[in-house]
Amino acid sequence: MNDALWAPHEGQQTLALSINEQTYEILYGGARGGGKTDAGIVWLLKGVHDPNFVGMCIRRNHSDLRNWIDRATMLYPNATVTGKPTVFKFPSGAKIYTGHLKDANAYAQFQGWEIHRLLIEEVGQIPTEESYLKLVSSVRSTCAIKPQVFLTCNPGGAGHQWIKKRFQIGRTESNKAFKDPISGRRRVFIPATIDDNPTLSQADPEYVKFLDALPEPLRSAWRYGDFDVFAGQYFAEWEPQTHIIDKEKSVELGFGRPENYKYIGIDWGHSAPFCAVWVEVTPRGRVMAYRELYGTEKHPMEWGELIAKHCQGEEITMSLGDPSMWARNPMSWRKPETAMYTDSCIANALIGNFSTPLVPNLNPANNDRINGWMNLSQKMHWNETTIPDFYVLNGSCPNLVRTIPNMIFDEKRPEDLDTTLEDHALDALRYALTHVQTPTKIEAKSKDQLDYEKLLNPDPEGWNYTWS
Repeated sequence: MNDALWAPHEGQQTLALSINEQTYEILYGGARGGGKTDAGIVWLLKGVHDPNFVGMCIRRNHSDLRNWIDRATMLYPNATVTGKPTVFKFPSGAKIYTGHLKDANAYAQFQGWEIHRLLIEEVGQIPTEESYLKLVSSVRSTCAIKPQVFLTCNPGGAGHQWIKKRFQIGRTESNKAFKDPISGRRRVFIPATIDDNPTLSQADPEYVKFLDALPEPLRSAWRYGDFDVFAGQYFAEWEPQTHIIDKEKSVELGFGRPENYKYIGIDWGHSAPFCAVWVEVTPRGRVMAYRELYGTEKHPMEWGELIAKHCQGEEITMSLGDPSMWARNPMSWRKPETAMYTDSCIANALIGNFSTPLVPNLNPANNDRINGWMNLSQKMHWNETTIPDFYVLNGSCPNLVRTIPNMIFDEKRPEDLDTTLEDHALDALRYALTHVQTPTKIEAKSKDQLDYEKLLNPDPEGWNYTWS
């Protein structure tokens, strides 16, 4: 490449491009405007002297890829550009392919390839680590070229949590590679901000001012690349230290009393995860999730039998399920053991029969997603002077706790959460809360009124009114 065309900035950009081949995965980014795209384009050039080299750039959609191709064409002046999707062919015979992820099935389209260097732009848009691993499974080499992966991203997006965990962001030292204890492969996170890209900051100082003026948490995420904030997180109120409680704390908050109500929410899935979540509700509307079932590849009666087993000795007020479970003839997996249900519905199989009842008092849930999420958000809400009305018993619901912080807003319907994410535990919880409404705010009362009512109702778990 002609050095006059482009040269890396000193600091993080130079560091990202100097990582040796012993490090398998390089995550470069953090804030917006850090020079990630150019760094990724140039990184792919490292192998083009070898006629056997195969590189690839993957972006989320075709329009994003088009912009990348335009920039790569400028920085690859010796390459011939052909094909749809675009392929860059170099004089040595080396090739750099391009691709995009048009749908959920696209993650497997490159299986069987031998890709030596893989660039994934905006990897935070990939919702799950499993989908990411499908892509990198093709990064291998049967020749002298060492396989390597280069990733760019900003905080937030569907993949925020798994990226933060995979690269141990905030847990290990940035700019320093670490070894994965299972695979033995090395990874490194190299943070960058607009301050590391003087070309942009000098050419467009107004953009720096724009980033500085953003409200939190966007400013911390986009200006400084802070992965501890999550711009776009749906349940921003969620705080594990606040919402996850032990048994002793649950008793203090009024749980475990005979007058409380218990509900089960059920989200049906066969190949996708099935989930059932148990919640306990106090008379004042305080909610605690205290049990879950989560898994795949069981027919409805098996799940019904498991629910019945866990309900022994408990009085369940109502079970509320995905309304689609009442659809007739839903058994699409065509297994002999489920043939008996093909003229019925999943709900009937879960309920069982008169002699062997399974799921207690099962009814279709209200499937109003928007109001359901708003109800849950309101119950999660807390501040310096108030406590939340939603809790999870410590150790009881690992998949619910794991997926709550992963939820982000839907791009096309921002009042809803992104349905492409693993939302089965959240759906089950939403169904369970169908009949649990957020308490109406009580008007302030005088001290005399409060003292009088205290005599009539000495219950310490009653409403806490604000003195006027």
